[in-house]
Amino acid sequence: MCGIAGYFLKKTDKDSSRNIDLLLDPIRPRGPDDEGVCLISRQEKSCQFYRTDRTVPSISSGVPHINDKGAVVDHDIAFVHSRYAIIDLTEGGHQPFISSDRSVVAIFNGEIYNFIELRDELSSLGVRFRTASDTEVLVEGYCVWRERLWSKMNGFWTVVLYDFKDGSITLSRDRIGVAPLYYREMEEGLFFASYIRPLVNIAPERTDLDNDVILGFAQTGIKDHDLTTYYSQIKSAPAATTVTFRPGQYRLSSAERKRYWDFPATRMAPGDISFSNAIEEYREMFFNAVKLRLRADVKVAFELSGGLDSSSVVAAAALLRNNNITTYTVKTRGVDEEPYARAMLKSYPVDYHVLSDLEDDFLADYGRFSIIMEEPYDNPADYNHHKMLQIMKREGVDVVVTGAGGDEVLAGYDTSFWPRAYLELRESGPSALLLADWHEFRRRFKTLRSSAQTLRHYLIDPLKYVKRRFDGAKRSAEEALLTRAMLYRRQYGQLSFQERIIYHFKVALVPYYMRSTDHFTMGIPVEHRFPFLDYRMIELGLRMPISYLFRHGWTKYILRKAMEPYLPKKILWRKKKMGFPFPYRQYLTANKAVFKPLLTHLKEIDFPVNEFGNYEQLLKTNPVLLWRLISTAIWVKYNLKI
Repeated sequence: MCGIAGYFLKKTDKDSSRNIDLLLDPIRPRGPDDEGVCLISRQEKSCQFYRTDRTVPSISSGVPHINDKGAVVDHDIAFVHSRYAIIDLTEGGHQPFISSDRSVVAIFNGEIYNFIELRDELSSLGVRFRTASDTEVLVEGYCVWRERLWSKMNGFWTVVLYDFKDGSITLSRDRIGVAPLYYREMEEGLFFASYIRPLVNIAPERTDLDNDVILGFAQTGIKDHDLTTYYSQIKSAPAATTVTFRPGQYRLSSAERKRYWDFPATRMAPGDISFSNAIEEYREMFFNAVKLRLRADVKVAFELSGGLDSSSVVAAAALLRNNNITTYTVKTRGVDEEPYARAMLKSYPVDYHVLSDLEDDFLADYGRFSIIMEEPYDNPADYNHHKMLQIMKREGVDVVVTGAGGDEVLAGYDTSFWPRAYLELRESGPSALLLADWHEFRRRFKTLRSSAQTLRHYLIDPLKYVKRRFDGAKRSAEEALLTRAMLYRRQYGQLSFQERIIYHFKVALVPYYMRSTDHFTMGIPVEHRFPFLDYRMIELGLRMPISYLFRHGWTKYILRKAMEPYLPKKILWRKKKMGFPFPYRQYLTANKAVFKPLLTHLKEIDFPVNEFGNYEQLLKTNPVLLWRLISTAIWVKYNLKI
């Protein structure tokens, strides 16, 4: 991963290069290994490359410095890049990168995991390569395949490229939106960057807050759901989409937009694929997804929580690498999954590390972390994750592979997905009805806790339930202020099972998780990789029959059966899924003296804090909401005054 930024203007201008430093400085932490700048004149069909103080020496000789007086040429396009070297650590991966025929210049943030296969295919077509970088494969691939390139790539990316042949500028994001790309449309032209901060810097006096987004996040926790940010003038480019600007086009509304990929709209029926064949296909694809994400010229390590998803990734990698891998596990107070993670060592004697007490520095560090995150975040556990990755970085790790994404692909959030799945299964035929009812019975009586909750529901709570249902629960104060996020959340109850899965990818979970993860990883920097979010895994998971996901009281049943030969039963058939919940009430109670005064900063942006209740009330009734208000206040204090 890297940092990119730049602009394309309505008029050729030499003085606009003053914006280079404003764009470059904030993205520097993303790319500590190298930097480069390219200024392009569409009128002259020419480009000039520049160095900075951080450009690698082998590139610097003979290239002017971007701040040298008289060196800046007339231009209307600027490409800026800061490099985090993962593949081809030599100067061969330096960017901006120009094609061998000098027809295309590009900047690229991300990794193309199947670059070896694409390079071999291009070589068979006569393309000669000068480097071992995936960047060159991307650029030369575009020269050969044009728009067909994007659907050929397996990885994550944000690409901005200029084509000298037709004067077009193309922006492309990966299918899921793992790599960020923000843009700002101005009178002068369009500016873009990997972070929000550069786009604020270029015109802070002309930057307004989007109060609907700010309030909507506080109400719902939904963020990044409609390509908006906390700033009205700054948007996010769409994922799985290319946007092509022809000469004279400077707004997305007038540019040519093409969606090159989408989520499967329908699922297979059990008659379309047998369960045994589905297991084999899923297992083969999963192992290949992990294998591709082992490709790097730096050290790769693995997060191991002791849950099904991360343990599956570690098992696959250990088998592929003959146990020559490094894992990191977090020991958390009150919710300790480390014994489950340790169970993996009996089968896979990997290099195993345990970290603990990661949250201890948060009180002293939340201001710096807020600046890294750029916008409020809904869980202080993000800081624990960031701290974990910092330790891994100090121990020589540059790439981290994680099990995140499995719950979204395979409907692992039981309370979110099963109710609708249950209804649809019952309606699909007698055999499916029996499977659905059996699964429902098993899930309700799988553990002592779930059994007690079920009995309570049927024997004690009916009258209370009926009263809530028909008397009407009193609408919470925050819902009285209707926002776009509230409207999105209210749509959920009307969606089919498949629509709910896609909703989490497009609205509720994945967009926010991708953005926040990008920020707290690249603020170090460390690159995160997600085998479960390989687009082939998503396509297969979202096409599997519902009954292959839910069976005998278990979620993600197909994954459990696919990994049954490779995982300890202690992990494979865990009855209770812990995760890493944050103890909001206890933490906010213990640190009330620190956090309560911060809420006064909300008055600086006219936030209707009184509509939500005071600190003590929310501590009792909704500590998660209280944290979102605190996080917003921290953002006001540390981000609006930079």
